[in-house]
Amino acid sequence: MTRTCERGACDFLVLSLLVVCLSFFSVTVRADSLQPGVRGVATRAPAEMKIDGNLEEFKGSFCTPLEYHHENVGERAAQFFYMWDDEAFYAGLRTLDTQLFNGAPDDRLWGGDAVEWYFDTRQGQSFRSQSWPTEKHAGAVHCYWVGLTGAEIKSRFCLRPGFLEAIPKIGVETASRRTDRGLEVEFKLPWKNFPGFAASVGKVIALDSELCYADGGPRVFRSFVYGSPLSVQQPASLGKIQLVNRLESSYWKACGAVMMPMRCDTEWTQETKPQVTGIIAMPPDHSGDIGKVVFRVTDLGGQTLGEYPAKVEAIAREGNFARAVATWSADLASPGRHQVVAVVLDTSGKELTRIAPRLVSVNWIRGY
Repeated sequence: MTRTCERGACDFLVLSLLVVCLSFFSVTVRADSLQPGVRGVATRAPAEMKIDGNLEEFKGSFCTPLEYHHENVGERAAQFFYMWDDEAFYAGLRTLDTQLFNGAPDDRLWGGDAVEWYFDTRQGQSFRSQSWPTEKHAGAVHCYWVGLTGAEIKSRFCLRPGFLEAIPKIGVETASRRTDRGLEVEFKLPWKNFPGFAASVGKVIALDSELCYADGGPRVFRSFVYGSPLSVQQPASLGKIQLVNRLESSYWKACGAVMMPMRCDTEWTQETKPQVTGIIAMPPDHSGDIGKVVFRVTDLGGQTLGEYPAKVEAIAREGNFARAVATWSADLASPGRHQVVAVVLDTSGKELTRIAPRLVSVNWIRGY
């Protein structure tokens, strides 16, 4: 009888330990995994964040490059950074732009070099709804932050007209500084402006980052990271963003399309027979994790027609702006008769992510 009781107690102890271990493992897995549909992350901010226009604190955070494929890349390329802590959400912007200007009035900041910012913290059925909420402090905001007043480095912030009570603007901060090739801007949006949301690791919010370009005058160009001009109409166009501690290699699969946006085109002037060019952005603080980028061209049945390693080229040293470029013969596959995928490998040859051209209009002009 004693032996039976001891064995039963032992079995119970083993089972209890197993349950505890499995529970701990499942929590760890959930904490390190991305939820379905997530397209980007915000990494944990360092202690004592200072909003002073210096993006040094954003080094190593999650970044989404923008317009690295533009024909005038030295006036268009930009980088958005994303971080968070228990107090606030933080965004950083670094641009290449030699014609810095925003002469718009304080209530219409989108009329020059500016950021148009879309943000949704709602956690219920209204999350990423089809229209922006009009009720007071509903948990979603469409706003604007800029680093300029005219050509002067003087930061400003405003809410979208018609939605001026979306948030109470508690503790919102914006700061900027000029660089050798453009501008750096920091933005702080405290969670106190969203009383229905409690920030923690694993929580999912939604946002879109739009950069407006002025070229020394009124707005002439705009580009979106996650959505398109549809984001102006409905939060459903925003991308799902998960709050995490740091960028894990396992996140690249889901986030690669915004970490390393790519595009293919045929240059209009060439010294050789027609060549197609593939361009992919390199993440500024994580390019060291990449061993190789290959553009894989396939026919419409999925048969590989060729693989072309991309060569990294610098755009600007300050900010580590760089992209990888590959070319192949236009005779390999005619337009509309092939597909292209960029395969990104780490330094050991393991696949990090696959990225396809973004088939959505993200500027003022419709079309790819």
